[in-house]
Amino acid sequence: MNVDQIKTPALIVDLDAMEANLRDMAAFFASRRCKLRPHFKNHKVPLLAHKQLRAGAIGITCATIREAEILVAHGVSSILIANEIAGLEKPERLVELSRHAQAMVGVDNRIAISDFARAQRNRNAQIEILVDMNIGLNRCGVDSAEAALDLARYALESGLAVRGIMGYDGHLQGAPRGHEKDEAVRRGSRTLVETAARFEAAGIPCPILSTGGTGTYAISGDFPGITEIQAGSYLLMDNIYLERGAPFQRSLTVLATVISTRGREHAVLDSGVKAISGERGLPCLKDVPGARLTALHAEHALIELDPESCPGLAPGQKVHVWVHYSDATVNLNSCMYGVRNGQVEEIFPIEH
Repeated sequence: MNVDQIKTPALIVDLDAMEANLRDMAAFFASRRCKLRPHFKNHKVPLLAHKQLRAGAIGITCATIREAEILVAHGVSSILIANEIAGLEKPERLVELSRHAQAMVGVDNRIAISDFARAQRNRNAQIEILVDMNIGLNRCGVDSAEAALDLARYALESGLAVRGIMGYDGHLQGAPRGHEKDEAVRRGSRTLVETAARFEAAGIPCPILSTGGTGTYAISGDFPGITEIQAGSYLLMDNIYLERGAPFQRSLTVLATVISTRGREHAVLDSGVKAISGERGLPCLKDVPGARLTALHAEHALIELDPESCPGLAPGQKVHVWVHYSDATVNLNSCMYGVRNGQVEEIFPIEH
């Protein structure tokens, strides 16, 4: 199928660019002791997760128990839920997952540990945890090595398996490149490594130290003692990470159709916030000089055209819109079309 035959709005993946990103990230980790555990929430496509595993990833990171269930159902054997889960129902689901795969989860409080212990009791399953540390994002995680060690001891006493420590440096993903950012990333990694040493001294093995993202992987991935990196956005990339200086190619666009024009200075596309996210900034058009996306409505994108530099747009014409925030945009769609040289080669179902 030719790309022009795709019904719009539709999510498009440039396969050449995506595969280049896959190779480049795999090459970075190929000769390092630290390995990649890419984040599933970026693309939510099991086929792409398996491409990442075949390229050398040691497992997959995810954000929710539902994502973990999808991955296990599609044959992924090692998963980290890099997030806290709570309540009575989700620990039961985690126990069930642990029957079929290694399903680790981040923990930062005793209540969750007690709930996990209750869920796994007499169920012939073992829940594995990573103690989650706050290394500056100020979202989740304990705030000190002492608190982390106390939590690890409580988890062991409760019958859980402590596999290591995690800490996400999300506050640094968008920081300007340079010495100051690099040192801040190293400080966060050092906190994890020094806390792991406290674990080991207390007789608690700590084989996993998990951190990092697409904006920090090159620094944390080289820090002695860090064992895995959770980068995910590198595969599809988007405007946010391009602006952050990540060395990968944008591969994700939304294909849209022009549905209305007014003179040479105004056009409207059929792709609003139901198809493309504007949450963290407005998207922009690809290969249409002098065109600026100014607003997203429910089903419409409003385009301002500079008649001096833009040849104009016509109803029925199809254009590509660069995705600004890939995680949220992927979540709005049911599939991605993998395109090469104008032809659809693969269709990737997005799992929700």
